[in-house]
Amino acid sequence: IALGTVTNVEEAVKWLSYTYLYVRMRANPLAYGINYKTFQMDPALELYRKELVVETGRKLDKARMIRFEERTGYFASTDLGRTASHFYIRYNTIEVDLAQ
Repeated sequence: IALGTVTNVEEAVKWLSYTYLYVRMRANPLAYGINYKTFQMDPALELYRKELVVETGRKLDKARMIRFEERTGYFASTDLGRTASHFYIRYNTIEVDLAQ
């Protein structure tokens, strides 16, 4: 999102399919909290990936690291998010800082 290569939920779901996380989720879905019935109904895990992207988008929006317009599915980077990305500052650190 910070680089501008992922701008919406659809692109994020597709991008996740290129990651090692996706390979591991397909190889061992139970280890990632995906029950067998869900995996049988959605072997490509597209719905699960979409849920994961939307949930993460909400969290990052709440932490003001991105702007997530859930109605349209579009993401926009914020200054805080770009700074965190460039300096490898994790979401947990931002979340703790905002809570204080």
